[in-house]
Amino acid sequence: FKKSKNFNKKSKSERMMDGIARWASFYRANPHRFAKEYLGINLKIFQCILIYMMMHKHYFMYLASRGQGKTWLTAVFCCVRAILFPQTKIVIASGTKGQSREVIEKIDDLRKKHPNLYREILDLKSSANDSKVEFHNGSWIKIVASNDGARSKRANLLIIDEFRMVDLDVITKVLRKFLTAPRDPKYLEKAEYAHLKERNKEMYLS
Repeated sequence: FKKSKNFNKKSKSERMMDGIARWASFYRANPHRFAKEYLGINLKIFQCILIYMMMHKHYFMYLASRGQGKTWLTAVFCCVRAILFPQTKIVIASGTKGQSREVIEKIDDLRKKHPNLYREILDLKSSANDSKVEFHNGSWIKIVASNDGARSKRANLLIIDEFRMVDLDVITKVLRKFLTAPRDPKYLEKAEYAHLKERNKEMYLS
C-alpha cells in the first residue's frame, strides 16, 4: 500500500505500439527475415541477398538466367515492400502487359499457400484488362503497358520487367516520370520526422 506508484508506466496499447514499431524497424532492415518468419516463405541464400538489396538500394538491376525464379522473387519482394511500407504505390511495366501480369499471378499463387499474406490482401485481380493487388494498409500493385498511353500514372516503386525489350525513350520519358512524389506517411507531418522523407525506387529485371 505504501509503495509509490509509477505514474510514467505505459498503457497496454502504448506498449503494444512500441513493440510494433520495433518489429517494423527490424523487418524493414531485414526483409528476408520478414518473408520467412511472418509470411512463411522459405528463401535460398542468394534470394535472401537479392531481396535485401532490392529493399535497401534505390536503383536495382537483376540479370537472371532462365529458370532462376526472377518473377517469383519479384512477387515476394513486392508483397514484403507493400506490407512493411503502408500506402506504397508499385507499378510494374514490361514489353507486354501479359509479361507484367505474371507477377500478379505469382502473388495469387503465394497467397493461397501462405495465410498471413492472404490476410494482408484486400483484393486481387489478374484479368487481362484489370490486374492489380490491393492491401488493407493502403498499398497497391498495378501493371501498365510500356507505351505513351501509360502517362499520368504515379508510383513509389517502378519495376520494369524484361527492360531490354522496352524502348529507352519510353523508359525515360514515360515510365520514370511516374516517380514524381515519394511515399507520404502521416508521421512525416510532425516536425521531428520531416527530415525522414523516402526516396522512390527503380528496379530493372531481365
